[in-house]
Amino acid sequence: MPIINDHIRALKDVSPRVRQVAASALGSIGDPRAVDPLIGALKDEDVMVRQSAASALGHIGDPRAVVPLTEALKDKDWGVRWQAAPALGSIGDSRAVDPLTEALKDEDRMVRRQAAHALGRIKDSRTAGPLADLASKDEDRWVREAAAEALGRIGDPRAVDLLIGALGDEHYGVRWRAAQALGKIGDPRASEPLTLLALKDDAEAVRKMASEALEKLESG
Repeated sequence: MPIINDHIRALKDVSPRVRQVAASALGSIGDPRAVDPLIGALKDEDVMVRQSAASALGHIGDPRAVVPLTEALKDKDWGVRWQAAPALGSIGDSRAVDPLTEALKDEDRMVRRQAAHALGRIKDSRTAGPLADLASKDEDRWVREAAAEALGRIGDPRAVDLLIGALGDEHYGVRWRAAQALGKIGDPRASEPLTLLALKDDAEAVRKMASEALEKLESG
């Protein structure tokens, strides 16, 4: 298709804005012929172009982009790292597990959050420990929520004790996610803590989620 070739050529335009728009357009089109040119754009001097290229590669979902995207997780700009993490989650390749696990320690909270979401999509049980640690200790509540949600997707019972601890988190969103995750994992050890949460939590949404999680435990 000529339009794809036009956008690929535009990745070399002198204008950073044109290169950025071209990368975004190629992601929307989703043609695998754009993968190698977009991988090259991950090294563009302009940060917005690198961000758009990472996002576009996630939309296309080609495994050829896994290694370049894991390298982008080390980009000096947090926005590029922030786009590379969900792109890797979209591709879902196990080669991304170790780099994404390392990204759970990123200095930027948005990168840690996206890395947690991505690991939840890949669903590798090796990440249960690091995610459980993040769910209970990270300073940012959005990161703790993302980690708890990812643990529910992975479903590893080794995370149950730390998720039970997260039921006492100061923020209701984290308690809600922890209850949801425990319902998905289905371990009977969570029955009593979830019962207490269903009866006593200050937030109605949390009480409701705890009740739903208990129903899953009983039916399972």
